[in-house]
Amino acid sequence: MTIGIDGMASGLDTGAIIDGLVKIQANQQVLLKQKSTAASSLVTALQGLNSRVSSLATAAKKVADADSWAVTKGSSSSDAVTVSSSPDAKPGSVELSVTRLASGQVSLLKPADLPSSFTIAVGGESHEVVPSSTHADDIAAAVNELTAKTGVSATRVRTGTDADGNATYHLQLTGRTGEANAFSVHPGTDTSDGTAVASATNAVVKAQDAAIKLWPSAAEPLELTSATNTFDGVIDGVNLTVSKVSADPVTVTVTSDAEAQRKLAEELVSNVTVVLSEIASRSRTTTETNSAGNTVVTGGLFSGDSAIRFLTSDVQSTLTNPVGGKSPSDIGISMDRYGKVSLDKATFDKAMSEDAEGTMAMMQTVAARVGEVAARASNAKDGTLTTKITSQESVVKDLGSQVTKWDERLAARRAQLVAQFSSMEVRLSQLQSTQSWLSNQMAGLSASRQ
Repeated sequence: MTIGIDGMASGLDTGAIIDGLVKIQANQQVLLKQKSTAASSLVTALQGLNSRVSSLATAAKKVADADSWAVTKGSSSSDAVTVSSSPDAKPGSVELSVTRLASGQVSLLKPADLPSSFTIAVGGESHEVVPSSTHADDIAAAVNELTAKTGVSATRVRTGTDADGNATYHLQLTGRTGEANAFSVHPGTDTSDGTAVASATNAVVKAQDAAIKLWPSAAEPLELTSATNTFDGVIDGVNLTVSKVSADPVTVTVTSDAEAQRKLAEELVSNVTVVLSEIASRSRTTTETNSAGNTVVTGGLFSGDSAIRFLTSDVQSTLTNPVGGKSPSDIGISMDRYGKVSLDKATFDKAMSEDAEGTMAMMQTVAARVGEVAARASNAKDGTLTTKITSQESVVKDLGSQVTKWDERLAARRAQLVAQFSSMEVRLSQLQSTQSWLSNQMAGLSASRQ
């Protein structure tokens, strides 16, 4: 920055001199800015770690819950039956045969046989249909307007050609599946006389329920029926959908889902790995050579932080410490000399096959321990990481205030120096003027004596 009378009398670059003096005094502010940047970086790193530890707490809580391990999967010995199981399904098996599929009534009507208005009767209720014309399309539209109430839909179907070569059409009415959804079409509002243009008895396809026989080889098999091709709750939490008749017995089995259970263990170990990897990467030191050729070793953001070190130790120990005298390595959880944790799938699967209940109990205990450590660190109110983040945020705020004050202090110092150098230049200019006047006077005296 330069001033208005920069070197006017002295010839000096007073602007550069002032900038240099201010820069020397600003070194303290530079240090404060560096500290503020470092503190802000630490806050960001701690927030990222806290988020990962919070995710670990959530995952651990899930794995520690016994209900999470009660996962099952269903299978069928035939493609005639599809199995759909819910999370609360219980292991079991049943043998069945599919004796009948569900169907909806299908009736074909000639549009000419229908009066200007007619009634569709289904499920003991009658619904009047009033088409805008006798054209097949308008009749179908009127029927379809009531589909939500009747369950009957209509469409035009080509059924032949008349003597003139024109296409002829019938109206196809289709009802919902299940015997209870059979319908009839009456020419008026009165359906009590039995007269019907269309009924279940003269339908192209009759409405019927799907039917299965449980344990068909038994002396007295049990029959189940359904208005649809899906049978709910044949086994607790299991629905069966039939797609074709099968005289041969079909075996439906519901077993524990070993793959889903292994994924629970993998989820816990994976979340622990993420947390420990984050800490390791933020604690790693770097070695560089500066411009002077000296080796400079720089620690990571978490390097030397006791709270982070204790968190690492607690997570590692809770994951690998024995449970009831048995090591978690017996079920596949291990940690190498570098602190990296892993799950050996083969060892875990073997442990589950030999002692599923014991293995699940150990995993739940380990998860509960890890979850407690993670929750204690990431608790939004008084977690150790939360508290540390709050403390560092205060440091950043305080350093920011100090930097701002230094801005004001340096501005005042610059103004002071500008005033001082301006005054010096003015005074020097006055002295130079006086010197010039005296020189002129002396030169005049010398001239007059000659």
